[in-house]
Amino acid sequence: MYMISERQMTLFLTVVAPLMFLLAALIVATNIWVIMMAILWMGVGLIILYIPREEE
Repeated sequence: MYMISERQMTLFLTVVAPLMFLLAALIVATNIWVIMMAILWMGVGLIILYIPREEE
């Protein structure tokens, strides 16, 4: 059985999941707030990934 590492799960939750959510929001007619929240989710996730590297 293949186990997902912590780094792979973090990348999935910060990049892949919001992009899939954005794609689904663009295919299905949805509100602009849903698209804005997905972009915000991705931005905050990428900032969270970047901050620990800057402190070292």
